[in-house]
Amino acid sequence: MIKNKRIYLIILLGLLFLPLLSNVLLEKRIFSDLENRYLTSTVKIDKDLLKSGVLAERLEAFVQDQFPLRESFINLKSDLEVLLQKKENNGIYYGKDGYLFGKAKNYQETIFKKNLDALIAVSDESSLPVGIFIVPPSQLVLTEHLPRYYTPLKEGKYYEEIMKILKPTGAPHGIEVLSPHRGEGIYFRTDHHWTQRGAYEGYKALMESMDLQPVKLASYEPVLVEGFQGTFYSKFRGNIAGSEPFIYYEAEAADLKVYYPATEVQEDRIIFEERLSTRDKYAAYLNGNDPLIEIRNEDALYDEKVLVLKDSNANAMSPFLVDTFKEVHYLDLRYFNLPLSEYLEENGFDRVLCIYGMDSVGEDENLIKLAK
Repeated sequence: MIKNKRIYLIILLGLLFLPLLSNVLLEKRIFSDLENRYLTSTVKIDKDLLKSGVLAERLEAFVQDQFPLRESFINLKSDLEVLLQKKENNGIYYGKDGYLFGKAKNYQETIFKKNLDALIAVSDESSLPVGIFIVPPSQLVLTEHLPRYYTPLKEGKYYEEIMKILKPTGAPHGIEVLSPHRGEGIYFRTDHHWTQRGAYEGYKALMESMDLQPVKLASYEPVLVEGFQGTFYSKFRGNIAGSEPFIYYEAEAADLKVYYPATEVQEDRIIFEERLSTRDKYAAYLNGNDPLIEIRNEDALYDEKVLVLKDSNANAMSPFLVDTFKEVHYLDLRYFNLPLSEYLEENGFDRVLCIYGMDSVGEDENLIKLAK
């Protein structure tokens, strides 16, 4: 018995000190690109921390973050859970054909209702034409890829409630728009966004809802980049989930003027190819999220100035929008704090587009700014 206790003690001490030893002998891991967070790389031994219990928590985080071959162990754990048919991993479901799906969320009723009221207010109170597209989550469209134990009843109820309230605005029904194209790669397997192919179908429906002619997808050449692992993969991990191609379409415009007021940076592109070699390949669109981006294309289809109120789902639509409208202002209310009414009045827009994912409508309190 005493011998067994000693063995257990040696194993326990080994598990504790192996990361400490590797931290001395091996290069310290500071940041996890895949998880997009800083790792616990040092632990300060302090009497007060020991008494409060905080030291134990920090030691646990240190051991988890600095354990040798950490990434391999995390991937192995995920693969084993798939093989054992565990239903979900870190809030992500593993579906058929390698598709990953997010777990259903419970929206706060007050936020959900206020955001819907704000969208209606933009449409009703604006003297400008307003187009709205709400992107449904992939589980409401790619139903044939869902695991057999997962039926997205809650998500379906939320989306139908949104469309019922927005029906007077003429907003296209996203599920009806995208479902006929479900076999055309309209959503990523490993990410929560739609692909640019899916964004085109949303763009086309949005243009047609406002009696505008959309640009033709056939006039764009697809560019394929291997090795994309999206936000769902970052939570799920494993070799079974793997990676997927990232396919994008560049804007046709030969002479783009792109301005970022927050940093006073001037560009001539909206696809930032250097981002394609990083984990976050989706950030290649517009170089990620910014409070405000002003884009001008003299060769656009329509001589109009358009305000796009959006979340990151609209980024994949940007090449099509800038080829359609002479001037496009991309405004992300998460990072923009001036009154929207003031910005509209100062800039003389011809129309307004609202492009959001369903979760933004259900969770993002910044959408309330639409009514201000």
